[in-house]
Amino acid sequence: METPEILIVGAGGMGALFGAILQSGGLKISLYDTDMDHVGAMNRNGLEITGFGGDRTVAIPSTSDPRSIESANLLLFQCKAHETVGAARAVRHLTDKGALCISFQNGLGNEETIADVVGADKVLGGLTAMAGRKLGPGRIRDYSRVPSWIGEMAGGSSTRAESIARDFTAAGLETHASTDIRREIWKKLLGNIAMSALSGATNLTSAACLAIPDLRQTSIRAVDEALAVAASQDIGIDRDEALAGLDLITKPGGTGDSKSSLCVDLLNRRRSEVDHIYGSVIGLARDSGIPVPTLETLASIVKGLESHYLD
Repeated sequence: METPEILIVGAGGMGALFGAILQSGGLKISLYDTDMDHVGAMNRNGLEITGFGGDRTVAIPSTSDPRSIESANLLLFQCKAHETVGAARAVRHLTDKGALCISFQNGLGNEETIADVVGADKVLGGLTAMAGRKLGPGRIRDYSRVPSWIGEMAGGSSTRAESIARDFTAAGLETHASTDIRREIWKKLLGNIAMSALSGATNLTSAACLAIPDLRQTSIRAVDEALAVAASQDIGIDRDEALAGLDLITKPGGTGDSKSSLCVDLLNRRRSEVDHIYGSVIGLARDSGIPVPTLETLASIVKGLESHYLD
């Protein structure tokens, strides 16, 4: 296999979509995923994409053996949060040769988890509100285009973050370098907290959830509780800004037409990211003595749904 410039670590709906966009924009991409059926289908037939941008097929080198990749400049982590440790260990031979990691995952703590394996100096934070869904082996749906952000976990600007953001934007994936990426990660987390469990429990799209007044009120209560926890961590996010962002990502005709990734996990009887999306915030709330009954209820409902198929 040829040496890629960028290796996508986790080629599900979002990872494969990022890879397709960046490769179509002229960057050299390879995909790594542990789903051998998915990898095999992409290598045989290309990645089949439906939805936004029209139906198309993109040929991207894919592998289920990370050791077949001898070097890379950049590793984009888009695997499930509970798979992060294993994924980081699987590609450590690349970071030992200088590869830089960016997490575009859900929840809190992914960057720190990667840093524990490869070193904090090799990790940038990232977030995206893009929506992609894996439909089956070698097939995904694309929902829309919205901006993404990357930045140094310690804050401030850096040449490397700005350079990567420019390259991604030029390739068709609008990306901005943030000087406060932790705040941006929390802003995305608020959207996940608002919609993930509600979509999962109801099997509705984000737009459909918020069209039901009772569910919208539950969603807003969850956001308010998470905002209180964010403030306890010195993360200042204006409530009006948070609610405006929620409306943006849930409006019909774009990402709002997608079900949450947590919902898709439940539908496919997989372990969800409930512990990283809700559990991380609930833990911080308990440490700070902040009541979060809505978050606790939503998390417990997801745990109950998972109990039908998880040991």
